[in-house]
Amino acid sequence: MTAWTVWPRDPDLVRRGDPLTWWSQLVHVKRYNQPNTWTLTGPSSQLIGLAPGCGVILDRDGVQVDSGNVREIWRTRTADPDTGRLTDTTTLAFTSDKDVLWSRLCWPDPAHDLGATPSSFAVSHDVRTGPRETVLLGYIAANLGPTASISRRRLASLVVPSSNGRGGTVTAQARMDVLGDLVATLAEAAGLILDVQHDESSGAPRLALSVTTAPDVSGTVVFGPPEVARATAPIVGLEYRLTAPDLTDAVMFAAGDEEARVGARFSDEAAVTLWARRREALIDQRQTNDATALAAAGADSLAQGSSPVALAFTVADSHDVVLGRDYDVGSLVGFETPELPDAWVLDNRVREVTTTVEAGGTERHDVVVGTPGATARDTRQARLLARVLPRLAALERSL
Repeated sequence: MTAWTVWPRDPDLVRRGDPLTWWSQLVHVKRYNQPNTWTLTGPSSQLIGLAPGCGVILDRDGVQVDSGNVREIWRTRTADPDTGRLTDTTTLAFTSDKDVLWSRLCWPDPAHDLGATPSSFAVSHDVRTGPRETVLLGYIAANLGPTASISRRRLASLVVPSSNGRGGTVTAQARMDVLGDLVATLAEAAGLILDVQHDESSGAPRLALSVTTAPDVSGTVVFGPPEVARATAPIVGLEYRLTAPDLTDAVMFAAGDEEARVGARFSDEAAVTLWARRREALIDQRQTNDATALAAAGADSLAQGSSPVALAFTVADSHDVVLGRDYDVGSLVGFETPELPDAWVLDNRVREVTTTVEAGGTERHDVVVGTPGATARDTRQARLLARVLPRLAALERSL
């Protein structure tokens, strides 16, 4: 049995009073390089005090798991028609502090302010070259960090770490990209995990940005049914969704006009072999003619659409493999499931973990492994829309 503690905090990040004790269910969804979300359900008398701007800090057995702010308050009050007994329940929905990365755009010139009087930027893109970790931290510092050139855009409570130069060299070009989307793409390519957590190590509460290397534990953490001898993490439920690729060949059209426009092609031959078909898709990259940038965009397009797959399973209790200790979101894990051949899963990274906690501390973990964007909750239409919207946004930014 585990002990979950929910500490309320005020908009200034200061903890408020005692932890919340009277709640019936907590459902926490942790995602790889995307904002985490969770819901907390209980009596309205206990939860209604958390107003907009407030948040909570989640602890599990005394160790902080997550932190974030209220994003939705849903209260229902009903009366039993036979007994007249009132039921007054509130469900609070939260978004993790990691969501602050999605609160800014990457301006072409982060030092040029915009106001009611129209003005133009002196440069078309904020171009940065260096290790992926250094580049992504640079974009965060310039558009969101406490030393950002424009004071209005600063998040004073955010602590941005120094770079360790991980991830290989890249040239990135930002032009009104959503900051979170841009840095998540860079982190994915570098095998890095981004997080933002409530931190009190220096005394005053703050939000600490962390960048860590995603571990490869596929040799020791192997998910599978109990009858599989090699499985160290037993599963009690399984489902998978495998979709034909949206593209196997990313055809890039870069800068230039008509016959002078530069083109390139990048292919995923593993997806071609798996599905015995080749499918081309045009990726508009009119904002650049840099070969390195084109290659990075091509690799990202293939990762997003070459062979969408999501493997979801419910994990049984085990002392050998523990979430947060032996694996977490971002980890590369092993699996051995007779229903799903290894060759079908082209990415064995943990994308999402849903933890359901009932009153009393009983837990259930549902894990999703798969390609970027894999989730247990999206419909096919939502997945298609998620792939189309970035292309439309790229077109808007290039005009």
